[in-house]
Amino acid sequence: MENATKKTEYPCSGCGACAAVCSSKAITLEQDDAGFLIASVDAAKCVNCGICVKVCYRFFNNDAGADLRKAKLYAVQSTDGETLKRCSSGGLAHELALDAIRGGSKAIGAVYDTATDRVFHRIVVDESGVAELDGSKYLQSDTQEAFSKAIHEAVRDKAARFIVFGTPCQIAGIAKAGDLLDIREQFLLTEIFCHGVPPYGLWQYQLQRMRKKLRAQRLEKVLFRSKKDGWHSYCIRADANGKSFFGSREREPFWHVYFENVLLGDACMTCRLRKEISLADLRIGDYWGVRYQNRNDGVSAAFACTVRGKAAIDRLLADGRLTELDPGTPDEMLRAQNMEGYSVQKPHDESMQLLRHGASIPEAVRAYRRHDSVKRRMKRTALHIAGILPGGLRGRLKRTKGKIMH
Repeated sequence: MENATKKTEYPCSGCGACAAVCSSKAITLEQDDAGFLIASVDAAKCVNCGICVKVCYRFFNNDAGADLRKAKLYAVQSTDGETLKRCSSGGLAHELALDAIRGGSKAIGAVYDTATDRVFHRIVVDESGVAELDGSKYLQSDTQEAFSKAIHEAVRDKAARFIVFGTPCQIAGIAKAGDLLDIREQFLLTEIFCHGVPPYGLWQYQLQRMRKKLRAQRLEKVLFRSKKDGWHSYCIRADANGKSFFGSREREPFWHVYFENVLLGDACMTCRLRKEISLADLRIGDYWGVRYQNRNDGVSAAFACTVRGKAAIDRLLADGRLTELDPGTPDEMLRAQNMEGYSVQKPHDESMQLLRHGASIPEAVRAYRRHDSVKRRMKRTALHIAGILPGGLRGRLKRTKGKIMH
């Protein structure tokens, strides 16, 4: 990793691939002073084999992956009503995980741990565990243990199969590891459309608010995207002491700061992997945009980037686990995703410096907001005003706005 730092200007994304392939266990993911997981090297254990550099996100070649604009696009929903209600969008990830396990594979995805209030990747071996993987988690996930176990098992047992869900940088890391170790064909790699990840300090700030509201020291359950107010509304649900807290996009500081894009990870600001090129078999996410603006139940979009990815979707359609809707065109779908770089690099850099020197989240937020444009301030004021409205009305207004803007 020392050599990687010298050869590239891109910051560590914390994907965990280097830690997963390091045979001397010299690399671990550690939280930095700003609140993000990054690779840390124990020089005493490092044998300078160089394998970490070969799987590092920072050496990603834009020409190496599939072009999403040329991939097969699907718009789908789970045919199971409870799955559709519980999942963040159309339930595609749930059905993919179930199908993989029923076929003898293991499923690996992000799980929220209420004991630590952090997100980890976990290996699920039976159908009962798939529900743990449901729902988007808007935090950086620690992949090192799950990825390491899966890679080592795949190397030992050529019959072992896995489906892996993760952000584009996480999936690119395990894809490069798979190619390097000749185990790539044993993995169905499924990446999600990614906005970036915020620091854990922001989540701790939100947790304090929710615990106070629920009068609880510990939350029993967290759902980042409840459909209480419909698919188009971002709403955190937290349960404790027999009560539930619902926090809308318009009201909660976590969502406000997250969508202002300033307090995202260093790697997220200039990430090449979340754009049109993919090293995965599938890229999936919400089918945002005007096409399904009037649907409140959720629609999943999927780009099949490989033959293996296409076969997985087609099998679910043939088995009646998914219903297919009009997919539109790749360009249409991608226009509704945040595919560009962020234009807040300077306030981001200044905010990260503040956090690394011990500033609190509110202090960092106040610092960058002082330089906000009039347009951004007006948008924030409009959000606060909208927060007064009932959730159902907010959803209807949002859909109306989407039609007008389109």
